[in-house]
Amino acid sequence: MLLWAVLSLFFPVYVIPSPLEVFKAAPEFLKPVFLSATGITLLRIFIGFAFSMLLGTGLATLFAGTRFSDQLSAMVQAFQVIPAVTVGVILVIVFGIGSTPPIILVTLMTMPLVFMNTLQALKFPDPKQVEYLDSIKADRKLRFATIMKPQIITITRTNLILGFSMASKIAITGEFIGSQDGLGYLLNKARLVFSMQEVFFYIFFFIVLTLSFQGVVELLYATSLRKYTYAD
Repeated sequence: MLLWAVLSLFFPVYVIPSPLEVFKAAPEFLKPVFLSATGITLLRIFIGFAFSMLLGTGLATLFAGTRFSDQLSAMVQAFQVIPAVTVGVILVIVFGIGSTPPIILVTLMTMPLVFMNTLQALKFPDPKQVEYLDSIKADRKLRFATIMKPQIITITRTNLILGFSMASKIAITGEFIGSQDGLGYLLNKARLVFSMQEVFFYIFFFIVLTLSFQGVVELLYATSLRKYTYAD
């Protein structure tokens, strides 16, 4: 906020409006179309992000400790190099304009982060626990409950915080490319007509949205999932 305010002193209002000017103009942007677009974008974010969490966590759990984990990691890392815009354009060509491209784009671009973080967390189990489970000849179910489950729940905290932020940006990118609704569409529309107060309003809204989600996650891990936090 401070950096924003300082920069606004050196640029005209049609380039970087001050925070005060944006907040004063906020009631003009809080229209039914904004609320509708917010609902559409949030739905796309949560659906795509949910799929990325399930796929990333599931694949990491399935291949952790196997000889295929390194090969799969290399494939996932290679996919991360591909720009989201390129993938988004391909999805629009294949599926057309609508909700499908942003949702699939969020899933594809966020899943590698979830997969790599989860796989890394499962890569180094507690040697003492492994030794004990080996001594009692524990089955896979007990090993999962004792070693993998706590590690998955712990790393999910990071995946939720980082992944949601990335998913939000990716969803906006997808709506830029191939949607005629949603907040990304409104942001792009405002940008094209140089309505910079509206553009900065949407940017600030996304920051608040991301911080709010992070607060919910932190609250969850400070209460019902407290025993899985690093501090404990």
